Amino acid sequence: MGDLFVKPQAKSGSIRRGLSPTLWHQAPVMQIMSGDLGEGFGFIDDFLTFDDASVRWLLTAATSGTTALDTAEKGGVLLLDSGAATNNQGPQIQMGGAVAACSFIPSAASKIYFETRLKLVTIGSTTVQFFAGLSEVDTTLLAAAANSSANHVGFEAINTTSVTFAAEVGGSRTADTSAGTIADGTYIKLGFLIDGVSSVTPYIDGVAGTKQTAGIPTAEVTPSLTCHSSGTTQPVMHVDWVACFQAEQISN
Repeated sequence: MGDLFVKPQAKSGSIRRGLSPTLWHQAPVMQIMSGDLGEGFGFIDDFLTFDDASVRWLLTAATSGTTALDTAEKGGVLLLDSGAATNNQGPQIQMGGAVAACSFIPSAASKIYFETRLKLVTIGSTTVQFFAGLSEVDTTLLAAAANSSANHVGFEAINTTSVTFAAEVGGSRTADTSAGTIADGTYIKLGFLIDGVSSVTPYIDGVAGTKQTAGIPTAEVTPSLTCHSSGTTQPVMHVDWVACFQAEQISN
C-alpha cells in the first residue's frame, strides 16, 4: 500500500522531489501514517518547522555550527551550516528531542527504510565532511575526520566528493568507498533498506547499489545528519526532508 505515497514511475527509480519508488514501494507507509501502528512506526520530516531543543532533533556542534530553516527555498529546508572554514568543525542533528534517543533497532523480523534528500553547498573538491543515515547516539559522530560511531548505517564523504556507504556493528565496519559522488549545490537522494539483520541495500537517487551482508548494527540507532568543514571552505548542508520507517509487528 506504500504506492499511495510513492506511485511507481516507469523507467525511473526516483523522479521529482519525493520518496524513491524503487526503495519505498513495499513499505507500509500509508498504514503507519494513518495510525495502523501494528505495522510498525516511523516519520517523515519535511522541515516546515524546526526545534532543536525538545521536539524532534538534538543539535550538537563541534566547536562551531548552526541550524536554521532556509527562507529562500519552498517546501521546508533545514540548513546545517559548518559555521567556519575550520577543519573538523560543524553541527550535527540526531532524532530524539532534548536528549537524543534511539527507537530503530534492526531485527530478524523487521525492515528499516531510510531516505533523505539533501545538497551540500560550498564544498570545493575536498572540503566537506558529512554523514547521513542511522547511528547510535554519539554527540561527536564525526571526530578528527573519521566516523566515531561504533554502530551505524549510512552515507558519508570525508575530505572528498566520493560517497562511501558504510555499515558498522560493534566497531566492525563494512564499506563501499565508491558508492556515488556528490556535486556542489546539487540535490541527491540517499537511502537504504535494512532487511532483517542479514543485508542492507543502498539507494542513490532511487538506484540500488551493491547489497552488503555484514556490518548491520543490532543496537539502537537513530536518524543522524552532520556537516563539517575540511578546513578550506564553510560548507552548508541543505536538508529537504528525512524519512525513516521500521516495518515490524512489535509484540511488546
